[in-house]
Amino acid sequence: MSGSPLGAEPEDRDRGILTPDDRTYLRGEKEYSSEQSEIDARYRIRKRIKDSILDFSVILANLSQKDREQVFRSNAPQQDSGGETSLSDFEEFIKKTRFVKGIENAIAFLYLGISDLDWDFEEVVEAGVRSAEEKHGKVVENVSVSIHIDYSEPDFEELMLKLESGEGLTRDEMSALIRSNEFEIDQATLDQFLKQFEDDISEEIEDGDIEIHFNDEV
Repeated sequence: MSGSPLGAEPEDRDRGILTPDDRTYLRGEKEYSSEQSEIDARYRIRKRIKDSILDFSVILANLSQKDREQVFRSNAPQQDSGGETSLSDFEEFIKKTRFVKGIENAIAFLYLGISDLDWDFEEVVEAGVRSAEEKHGKVVENVSVSIHIDYSEPDFEELMLKLESGEGLTRDEMSALIRSNEFEIDQATLDQFLKQFEDDISEEIEDGDIEIHFNDEV
């Protein structure tokens, strides 16, 4: 890898929908010299997202099955064979896990966009599944998709009090608090998050819930 921390986004990844500069900007690591430059950059990003979504009609209709399978099979993590794992094997696993997470986040982004329009997400998914099965040569009589979501609203003030008192938070609670934007998260609080996460991972390894083996081959 290119010197990036283990598990971090590679700095030399090729352009996709976003250019490397786009990624740096959206992560808050880049500032433009003028307000107009930033407006132009955001416009370019929105336009490329729209054009990329439109490209999927061309991809679905014309990309060969062989090419489609290579995209997924060559980038998806494989099941653990049970043998020892080298550092390079682990880095490759992290990279491929990021690919799976990208699929999940693509679905999440489409869900948010469709929800913003007050469209029925299930109907859109049904139409997509129908198109995919027809691509397989099937005659589809009916597609039914049902999504049920149970919500719980976290009490962010209570979570902050738990954190400040030294009481541990679950990973879901930590994630909800960080994403809420309800509170300013200072460096000390971030350090506390990371310390708890490290402790949780160490405990899972000790309990045998996570097994990582390295050999000397790199």
